[in-house]
Amino acid sequence: MTTLINNVLGDAIDDRIAEALDDYLAEGRLDGKIRPRRSAVGIATLVAGGVAVVLLPWVLILAVTLPSTYEANNWNLAWIGLDLAIAVTAGLTAFLLHRRDPRAALTAVAAGTLLVADAWFDISTSGPGLDHHLALAQGLVLELPLAICAFVLASRTLRPRPERATIGLSVPALIPRATLRTPGHGADSLRHRSASGRAV
Repeated sequence: MTTLINNVLGDAIDDRIAEALDDYLAEGRLDGKIRPRRSAVGIATLVAGGVAVVLLPWVLILAVTLPSTYEANNWNLAWIGLDLAIAVTAGLTAFLLHRRDPRAALTAVAAGTLLVADAWFDISTSGPGLDHHLALAQGLVLELPLAICAFVLASRTLRPRPERATIGLSVPALIPRATLRTPGHGADSLRHRSASGRAV
């Protein structure tokens, strides 16, 4: 009997040691130091911060080295692709909103970002004179307001909706409303009922 108990206890202790060792291996703290696990949010934060740090000096390099004018290839393809992307993201946003799908926030942000880029490149690449004035008017009157509307839409879509208070598990707690006073109903018209259930 004692041998059986010792075997059972030994197996249990071995299992506990193995589980603890697995936890230490998973968390990388065999040296006894507690290290938090790398989450997807933490990795994304590091990547986004790294991109920002790298691009800031790169922008300064471009400002010094790039010429003010340049003959671009596939100019028509570039603008067709940009406008097509705006049309696709706007259409997807409308479709997802129609289906009350919260993923409409993602397509709305994409559409708004593309509209801002469209306005920027329209204004910054337009020639002097009438072309520049038309691009400026189009950006200020059409593209940038639409982009702002898209960002506001995405913000409202992602905003958590307040849940109705509940009593217990599933019974909604409704705000008491004024009782409609109709003949035969309401506190003022309650009648005493006899044992047969008829009004006295």
